[in-house]
Amino acid sequence: MKKTILSLVLIFSSIALFAQSEEEILNKWINTYNELSTSKNWDGMISNFDQCHQEVPNWDFAYYYKGFAEFNKQNYENAIKDLSTFASKTDTLNVVNMMIAQSYMMIAQSYNNLNQPENALAALDKFLAKEPNSVAGYQEKANAHMQMKDYANYISDLQKVAELEPNNESAYANIASAYGLQQNFQGVIDNLTKAIAINPNQAQYYQDRAFANYSLKTPENIQAALVDYDKAEELGVKDAALYNRKYVCHSMLKDYQGALDDCNKLLAIDPEDLNNIYYRGDANYKLKNYKEAIPDLDKVIASDKVQKTRKIQALQRRGASKQALKDLKGAQADAAMIKQLQGK
Repeated sequence: MKKTILSLVLIFSSIALFAQSEEEILNKWINTYNELSTSKNWDGMISNFDQCHQEVPNWDFAYYYKGFAEFNKQNYENAIKDLSTFASKTDTLNVVNMMIAQSYMMIAQSYNNLNQPENALAALDKFLAKEPNSVAGYQEKANAHMQMKDYANYISDLQKVAELEPNNESAYANIASAYGLQQNFQGVIDNLTKAIAINPNQAQYYQDRAFANYSLKTPENIQAALVDYDKAEELGVKDAALYNRKYVCHSMLKDYQGALDDCNKLLAIDPEDLNNIYYRGDANYKLKNYKEAIPDLDKVIASDKVQKTRKIQALQRRGASKQALKDLKGAQADAAMIKQLQGK
């Protein structure tokens, strides 16, 4: 929420309550605080409070300005104390309704910064009673509910934000994140689709929607995940995590050519990764590219860093590849190595 002080013109209506000499003193303090706030002299606003309160003890706006300054200095406990005093003394005066609302908002933000979300919510209820269509108010409520891990109300708050601002991209993205925490993957997909409609060039949205589709496991969802991973790649994401996920999706769809392409990209990033060397050998084996499969399987079998289970898998595929290539002695040798590893 933009931290601005209400134009001091609204305050002049209170001047009539003072005698002429008091009016002059009040004008002095109005000008003083106007200058201090314009220059963002928070220390000056705080240090002048006692003298101001002594000279015009019934001018309750001094509590607002001190609280406002304390808030900007991140002295949140002091801000809460001063702003609460101001609000309690002036809440019935319609002329300062906006300043009272701002006070409740700063009180709520202070409580959130102090990790006291329940108190923040109480202040926000008062703020929203005065500003029922405030996007900032519902966003701050969402912050409080997230601190409490109350995802249902967090989503509800952000849905109100989206209702007030239909093109609020971050609201849809954050709703999607909350649905992800609840493992409501369809909710993730629906809200990221809305965010993408507003900003189609955010690669992370495609990656997150792809993961949600992958998590639903149906062939249609896996295919949709691949479309999104391809879009993320088009937008510049070319890291191992992306290609690993694409590899898994291609494998689930038994698209071994796609899996092979992913392995080649992974090995271009890290040529020594034995897992990806095995996966490329496996993909070539399933594509019946037996001659291409064997060199990768050789590396896995020869390595001391590979677990026994993986080494047996590599031997099985290499043996079958040799069998297909009519290398019967080689296939028999691999079968013997498997028995040895299995302790038979």
